[in-house]
Amino acid sequence: MPKTKRMWGLWFIVGGFLALLASCGPTKLTITRAHLTPKGMVASPALLPASASLTQWESQIRPDIEYKLQEQVFGFLPESSSTQIVDHKIISKSAFNGKAQAEEYTLIATATFTGVQSQTPPFKMVVLTPIGAKEPLPVILLESFCPNHNTVPLDAVSKDPDGSNCGGGGLMNGLMKFVFGRYIATAPNEMIIDRGYALAAIYPSEYAPDRSSRAMPALRALSEGHKDDTTRWGTIAAWGWGYSRMIDVLERDARFSTGAMVAYGHSRYGKAALVAGAYDPRIDGVIAHQSGTGGASLNKQKKGETVKDITKGYPHWFSQNYASYAKREDEMSVDQHGLLGLIAPRPIFLGNARRDVWSDPNGAFRAAQGATPVYKLYKKQGLEQEKLKTFIPNANISFYIRPGTHGVVKEDWPAFLEFMDAHYKN
Repeated sequence: MPKTKRMWGLWFIVGGFLALLASCGPTKLTITRAHLTPKGMVASPALLPASASLTQWESQIRPDIEYKLQEQVFGFLPESSSTQIVDHKIISKSAFNGKAQAEEYTLIATATFTGVQSQTPPFKMVVLTPIGAKEPLPVILLESFCPNHNTVPLDAVSKDPDGSNCGGGGLMNGLMKFVFGRYIATAPNEMIIDRGYALAAIYPSEYAPDRSSRAMPALRALSEGHKDDTTRWGTIAAWGWGYSRMIDVLERDARFSTGAMVAYGHSRYGKAALVAGAYDPRIDGVIAHQSGTGGASLNKQKKGETVKDITKGYPHWFSQNYASYAKREDEMSVDQHGLLGLIAPRPIFLGNARRDVWSDPNGAFRAAQGATPVYKLYKKQGLEQEKLKTFIPNANISFYIRPGTHGVVKEDWPAFLEFMDAHYKN
């Protein structure tokens, strides 16, 4: 084939790939930018009456919000859970230029619904421990839509049994990084290690697949005791539950700080990280990057992706009940500022991008404003900024916005680690 025709063929593939990405929900590129001054109605309903006390919040209001978010958005989480270590091995004593020890666990988790126990298939967790860093170590808990061998690219990391791969070489990898940023598939492992943080990573699709046809049967099998399909948990809740299963293992190990376990997730896993923080007090903080609808952004009076959009495109992510509110979001008796309020008084990082209007940074900011009164009950400041543009790493709700679109780019992880340093370094 002549060189010119080959080049035109290549550009045709590239152009088609980018057009497809631009048309799909979470990656919609717009010519508009998020306003840096919050616009729209305040988050409703208010989480606290004017005279509410901390005791009222913890004994009455908080349990009500916990219940409603499960009933109307995420589906119900297990009443109890446990995690079994099937196998544990050191896979490298000198990973990343001799800076870290790498370990791999094989885990099976048990979920109990109304007394009925169900188990996950075996899934892997990779842990990186910085050599010579002061213990006990703060831990970043990471879930990725890429298998572990992409997230932590070491030869000894087990490959996904289904053959999944999203960080390999070649044209597709280059395109993915071009569209979504350099850290979309592979974490900046050496940067994290150099800052003195341990990293624990799982690929949650190993037990709750991110494909509707496979997810629905897996979710039912993992919640046999829950008989109501309309309020059965979706994958966001199941993935959020996965962060807790990591802690089940790590909290048994004296090398890791039980006061500095921080859940990190981007996009769909940002939603899951917020669920983990809301329903498990062992999560000591959350970094939710571009979590959008069903995450930090409000359902009511919102821009970008709607409840109808997300439940049509990803019917396995949430409970069926959430989809029933697709044209009547205003009738919901709870909204996403309640999810943030459940995490109080622990720190939250909310990452955003100005051209990621689909994820609605403005709605996330108004949700942070709506959750701040709960932080004040705990004598914490909550959100300290009045506009979207000021990044305050040591704030209890730290709101970050950068130029660009949806993805994890070179500016993002330094900001995440600045937040970590401000809250967990010592």
